[in-house]
Amino acid sequence: MPPSEVQAETFILGATKGEPAAEHARKAPVMIRFDPELLKRVDTAAKRRGISRSAWVQFTLSRALDQGEG
Repeated sequence: MPPSEVQAETFILGATKGEPAAEHARKAPVMIRFDPELLKRVDTAAKRRGISRSAWVQFTLSRALDQGEG
């Protein structure tokens, strides 16, 4: 498995839907507006990985920031 896939799997395992209430309480809700076509692409990518839209966005943003974006 390529290193990027290992990173993705590790992140995804930490972002499961069954997270403890205390973990959920530590996260801040954020409202973001997406272009409908971009949102379709996000949903497709999340579905491909078998994760929620929120988990996919968090993973993707985390990866971009780790790679020096922003």
